[in-house]
Amino acid sequence: MSQSVASNSGNSGNSGNSGNSGNSGNSGNSGNAGAAGGGGGCWFFPDRVDLPFVSTPAPNGVKSISAADYRFGHDGTFDRGWTAPWRAWHVLAEFTDTSAWRNRQRKPGEAPRRDGGLAITDWRTRLTAGGRSLQEAVDAEIDGMIRAAEDERADAMGEILSQSNEFISFFLGLLCARPGAHRATGALLEAASLVAVQYFKQIEDRRRPSQVCPALRPSIEVPGHSAYPSGHATQSFLIALSLEAAFADGPAAVMMQPVQALAERIARNREIAGVHYPSDTEAGRELAGVVFEVLKTTPRFRALIAAAKAEWA
Repeated sequence: MSQSVASNSGNSGNSGNSGNSGNSGNSGNSGNAGAAGGGGGCWFFPDRVDLPFVSTPAPNGVKSISAADYRFGHDGTFDRGWTAPWRAWHVLAEFTDTSAWRNRQRKPGEAPRRDGGLAITDWRTRLTAGGRSLQEAVDAEIDGMIRAAEDERADAMGEILSQSNEFISFFLGLLCARPGAHRATGALLEAASLVAVQYFKQIEDRRRPSQVCPALRPSIEVPGHSAYPSGHATQSFLIALSLEAAFADGPAAVMMQPVQALAERIARNREIAGVHYPSDTEAGRELAGVVFEVLKTTPRFRALIAAAKAEWA
């Protein structure tokens, strides 16, 4: 009897196979379905070599380009199949090829080497411009941020958290813009949000407010780079300038007041959160204006403005 029990109990070892249920963790790969969003900003399926809709026949009357060339997008059309983030990288490439970028400010407080370079006011000069000492000016900013944390943070927390990683969706929502119907507008906002702020953070290298005053207790994770200028402020004000150019003289121009108000609000939320000084915000506004003047000289950015303008005509 004991032998029979022993031999049957051996089968319970098969229950070890239940460990294979751990493979269900691979279902996490279903998250890759997010790629169906087209990399952000468009509602269509991305090209894949094992799916039939990567193939696009050549249009009637075209003899010099083979169907195979069209299949891989070699028709010379920049817009064909490029989603907003990737079109933004093309704009960035042209931006960094301008003389203004090549002659940009090199060190804190240093002017551009030649006319036409990119430069912003360094943070010490900005704070002491009114005649106060640097310590007095920083203390005043910190005091204002403490009051904002006490009076405004609770009401602003939803937006602070939502805007921590991205806020293009806030502008698209304000405009009631749909990715499928406003592809150029989406690409324009992506391009504006991508360009050139980290370089200036590096040369300014200003400590975050909570490193100066831990009592601020920021409500979100403090970014691992320096404070000046504010990236959120630069991006939101640059988006506003880009939309202003796209909406100029058109029916959508009436939207510029709420667009500008949203840009101000996004920048202000970073101060309320305790991760940026007000002077970081002002530097972001300045940098946005400087960058926009250069961006609008580049062919791809001008083309995006024109295409976005047509979407709102």
